[in-house]
Amino acid sequence: MTFKETLWTMAASLVTGLVLALFAVLQAPYNALTSLIGVAVVIMYFRKFDRKGHRITFVVFSILYYLMSVFMIAVYQYIPAQSEMGG
Repeated sequence: MTFKETLWTMAASLVTGLVLALFAVLQAPYNALTSLIGVAVVIMYFRKFDRKGHRITFVVFSILYYLMSVFMIAVYQYIPAQSEMGG
């Protein structure tokens, strides 16, 4: 995998992970938009890179970015609630 392919893989998986995290957090009409963005990114990436190794790496890093994003969103939503309670 070249450096350029690695950058494309990391960028596409980061966008996909963030969009999946937003899909889990947002409400009805907006989560449909995020799912369409996610599908478009995946289709673009799978058309550009057709090797199995690139696709597996993309999926693994998308899942990792999704988990990190959901954790950061949960922490962000929890911290302001704690500071308002007087702590």
